[in-house]
Amino acid sequence: MVTRLDLWDSSIPSTCEDRVNDIAATFHQIADARRSIREFLPDPVPDEVLDRCLESALKAPSSSNLQHWEFVILRNPDVRQKADRVCLDQKLLKSAPLLVALVAHTDTWRRNSRYILESLDSRGLLRPSQKRYWGKLIPLVYLQDPLGLLGLAKHALSRGISLFRPMPSMQSKAAGKITAHKSTALAAATFMLALRAEGYDSCPIEGFDPWRASKLLGLKGGAEVCMFLAIGKRTDQAIWWDRILVPKEWAVREM
Repeated sequence: MVTRLDLWDSSIPSTCEDRVNDIAATFHQIADARRSIREFLPDPVPDEVLDRCLESALKAPSSSNLQHWEFVILRNPDVRQKADRVCLDQKLLKSAPLLVALVAHTDTWRRNSRYILESLDSRGLLRPSQKRYWGKLIPLVYLQDPLGLLGLAKHALSRGISLFRPMPSMQSKAAGKITAHKSTALAAATFMLALRAEGYDSCPIEGFDPWRASKLLGLKGGAEVCMFLAIGKRTDQAIWWDRILVPKEWAVREM
């Protein structure tokens, strides 16, 4: 029996290589079929489908494995009505049976770092280098003061060191937000692909009032809404035009 990891082993027999090719072809079909859907059928998204998609999304990569994201499922009718308003009552929301808010957190690094270290320790895998990384380096990178002055000083210091040797940015407050949003966007992309694999569709929404969104979701100062996702099954009129991609050479280059 070929395990999941064995599927990518160069020593596997050709019949298994064919299986890998089938898996690759399926993935590329899913990526090609994922579109931003503007009109949905009223069919609800089953809980078991949503749970599977969330499980896949939570496995997305993140900076230092800090998993900066939070998925907020907006089921309450009153909350959903307010969320639609926050999203400027866009037309697609009138048909979307489910709306999810994706929140980027810059304030969970302490909790998540501690959890990672405790998990490694409980499995007997904790090494001194890991303890230094999540116990000392991550606090050094992520620690901020209320005015953001510490972050600016760290950024300036790391930029100065970079003139003489490679040096990662010791994040400013703004850079920390960017990192959290990048990680959350990776989870969002995984979530949308998982939904398409299950036969459901989505549309990411960035046109919303960020201040009202934070108030509606009860977010603290270290959290921001990255995007909303409208979710459901597409209608026959859901795609307005064929996909438009800029020339590949504008987006890809080699050095």
